Amino acid sequence: MIAIKKKTVKKEIIRNIKDITSSSLFHWNLYEEVVDTNQKLAVELNKKYKTKSTFQLVHTIYKQNQQYKSPHYPAFLALFQEIINKTVKRDVILLRMKVNLLFKSNKKAINIFHTDDTLDPNFFSTIYYVDDSDGDTVVYDNKKLIKIKPEAGKVLLFNGGLHHASSSPVKNKIRKVVNINFKYA
Repeated sequence: MIAIKKKTVKKEIIRNIKDITSSSLFHWNLYEEVVDTNQKLAVELNKKYKTKSTFQLVHTIYKQNQQYKSPHYPAFLALFQEIINKTVKRDVILLRMKVNLLFKSNKKAINIFHTDDTLDPNFFSTIYYVDDSDGDTVVYDNKKLIKIKPEAGKVLLFNGGLHHASSSPVKNKIRKVVNINFKYA
């Protein structure tokens, strides 16, 4: 299942998330994405599409079973609830929420393919695009690559077992997304 939704999130929430993630008070951590060699299809896709390991900045908003919550958690919870209420329309459990920031690259390339969960059919991944940018999200489904262009306010929902990857922008300076994982309650 892959769903792409536009005009799902209220303008004031879109503006608030953009302002928060653009603030000098929003702290980032450096993260390197690497290939999980335990996922056979991911290894094959990464070889076939000549993907590259990349560094990105990450701000963790929430992670289930950890006591830490970002000081910005309430604003992002409002975003999550807006997305769930307008698209999923059933009770869910938030598992993880983080903001990813990729920088401009000199060359167009797909980053590392991965899954967020391969075992639970009730596990879903959501990508909320903070800004307009190039640097598509690529989802591998039914032996096809589906490319999703980042547009501010757009929401991408898909089964967490689908292989997917980001792409660094080559025209825009940055690409910012909110990555959300949830499962049905």
